[in-house]
Amino acid sequence: MERVIVDKAGEETIASGHLWVFSNEVRERSADLPAGELVEVHGEKGGFLGIGYINPKSLIMIRLLTRQRIAIDQGFFERRIGNALKLREGHFEGSFRVVNAESDFLPGLVIDKYEDALAIQLLTWGMERQKEMVVAAAERVLSPRIMVLRNESPSRQEEGLSQYTELVKGSVEQGMTIQVGPLRFLVDLMTGQKTGFYFDQRESRLLTKEFAPGATVLDCFSYTCAFGLYALHFGARSATFVDSSAKALELGQENMRINRLSGGEFVRGDVFEFLKGSDREYGLMILDPPSFIKSRKKIKEGERGYIDLHKKALRRLADGAHLFTFSCSHHMKRQRFRDVMRIAAYGKADVYLTRELTQCVDHPVLLTIPETEYLKGLIVRVARR
Repeated sequence: MERVIVDKAGEETIASGHLWVFSNEVRERSADLPAGELVEVHGEKGGFLGIGYINPKSLIMIRLLTRQRIAIDQGFFERRIGNALKLREGHFEGSFRVVNAESDFLPGLVIDKYEDALAIQLLTWGMERQKEMVVAAAERVLSPRIMVLRNESPSRQEEGLSQYTELVKGSVEQGMTIQVGPLRFLVDLMTGQKTGFYFDQRESRLLTKEFAPGATVLDCFSYTCAFGLYALHFGARSATFVDSSAKALELGQENMRINRLSGGEFVRGDVFEFLKGSDREYGLMILDPPSFIKSRKKIKEGERGYIDLHKKALRRLADGAHLFTFSCSHHMKRQRFRDVMRIAAYGKADVYLTRELTQCVDHPVLLTIPETEYLKGLIVRVARR
């Protein structure tokens, strides 16, 4: 295994518990190392720091897999997946995220469990090169009936990887449903967004129980319509779902049908334009947009987008209404997200912070890796001026 020497900053990063080594922290390496190659990482004085995989063309040049000198084989992946399963033990059954990349010391790997089916994402060259061992380890530990590789994430393009979807075990039937809390949801394992469902909002959706009874609800960027459907289940008078995807809204209508709910209106369109053009007021609103900030360079642009979105949203909220709002970018800091809400409300409303939210515990936040906390949420009560 080739050695890579990192500088003092890289050594301190690893000592702090992080798994990333940036390109400017690498002092010495072989010039012809291929992307995804396993390497030993050493400090400037020669001390062994761990084993990871390298991508010479990536800003994050090395992602650490272990701080021990051990074999990276199928047994390694079985142990890591087993540890991730134990971390979630007692919290979930049936359908949940089993492996969440860096949070579970498997950078570049995501495994979602849908009953007896697995959707696996290999997001980096390092994981792509270990594909056979990862798949074999997942089968050994989790014994699924179906396994799908959902390798069409934009992050693969950034790594220089091709995008593809591959069924590696079993057959995918139409109309597969999963139980998440009190409701059931259809899942498209082969073509659904991400791996088919967003588990990270599981706990936040349950909180609609407090605010839904009798409310007129607006669920923006609704995708599977889970937030609004939970609200209807908990007694909302009506729910309007807005999304740009016709397929997502069709899925939402099916989800409403299989849960025997009523009172849903489905609107295909741009959320910004809908909020601008509507004159209706809502008692409960959910804003759960895709990430506006894909990189550090996009922070200012993304913040302007969030401020504009919240300004438009506040115009459609009744006095005393509640807003669930989220940012799913790790570049958006928690205090700054509060500031976005405050700036948007300037001169129009007083906003009371009721609760701060984060991702569900099957997406663990590892404090030594701040980037693992990507989801920030606020529940606010709006007092119109």
